[in-house]
Amino acid sequence: MSRGGDFPRIGIDARKLKDYGIGSYIRELLDAIARRPESEQYRFLVYVGAADRDALPVLPPHFEIANEEAPGYSIAELTGFAWRIFRDKLDLFHATHYVLPPLPNTNSVVTIHDIIHLLYPHFLPSRAAHVYARFMIRRALQRADRIITVSYNSKRDLTDYFGIPGSRTEVIYNGVSSRFRPDVPVEERKRVAAWHGISSPYLLFLGGEKPHKNVQNVVRAFAEARRKQNLPQTLVLAGPMPANEGRLAALISALDLSGSIRSPGIIEEADLPGLYAGADALLYPTLYEGFGLPVVEAMACGVPVLTSSTSALQEIAGGYALLVDPMDVDAIARGIVQLTTDPKVRADYSLLGRKRALDFSWDKAAERTLEVYAAALQRERRREEPAAGRQAPGRSP
Repeated sequence: MSRGGDFPRIGIDARKLKDYGIGSYIRELLDAIARRPESEQYRFLVYVGAADRDALPVLPPHFEIANEEAPGYSIAELTGFAWRIFRDKLDLFHATHYVLPPLPNTNSVVTIHDIIHLLYPHFLPSRAAHVYARFMIRRALQRADRIITVSYNSKRDLTDYFGIPGSRTEVIYNGVSSRFRPDVPVEERKRVAAWHGISSPYLLFLGGEKPHKNVQNVVRAFAEARRKQNLPQTLVLAGPMPANEGRLAALISALDLSGSIRSPGIIEEADLPGLYAGADALLYPTLYEGFGLPVVEAMACGVPVLTSSTSALQEIAGGYALLVDPMDVDAIARGIVQLTTDPKVRADYSLLGRKRALDFSWDKAAERTLEVYAAALQRERRREEPAAGRQAPGRSP
């Protein structure tokens, strides 16, 4: 019997629902779990901030929404949120990022997408942020009953960095939403382009100005490709990038690319399929990824992809996309020229990418995640059974 009644109670942390990569993971996983019939043997409590509830998928009656305002990476999530979880009498709590609140009487599953904060500490705002990330990831790995990560590359990183055995860690790939498909209507592609002030043809970079996204090398390579070839494409830098200030703007100006680059800012989820599908290619040579959702989403839309030969990107896209050294501007430039001028290369990578995208399913991810929940709950039952079945001295069964 569960702590809260006949059905085991599972809490899911959805406070990062509107974050970029983790937010997509939470939204799609919740939606897919809710559609799996075996989820009905549980009762779910989804913790989310009031301002983010509109981003939740439609959930069935065995899901309850709980308002939780403790900010991420705060003392409040280690104190008040932990006390809230204790009072809710959960049988299992799923931390969807690496901060796992203290849960002395509750089983737990933690998803660790990557350890970029540890491998590239100079990308963090301070030394204290690096120490905090290292401490919290180590603590989550030690205390969680099961660990989920989204690629074998990330699993190896966890093993190499922390020396943890792989037996408690499950690799569950992210999926691709059915919204991303090769037959996105032309009208939708035109609508999205017009709304964001984008003219065709264009090359797409989707990310941000964080250092590991490598946007400056993308801009440099685009300029080099234009010097080698008279390209008609503009470059669209989509994501949270300040277009009119900072080093990126200075670089664009210095390379005389102001008229050839468009920065539409953050793209709404509903516009992403049309944005991908309208592009001649996705340029995604980032320095490190735990998975790389934009790569498989673009592939699902039939768009040729240029990405990195490093981290999980090689695992996810190797053999299905044009791989380059993300630190080699000339290699990126040559890849751009190849994808924009060779129709056969474009057609080949388009077909290969579409085939590869079929390997990634949110339904499959939900099925595997529910299996991890069941395994963690089974471990709890095994701990309880010896005490429950112990006989008094001198008595026969």
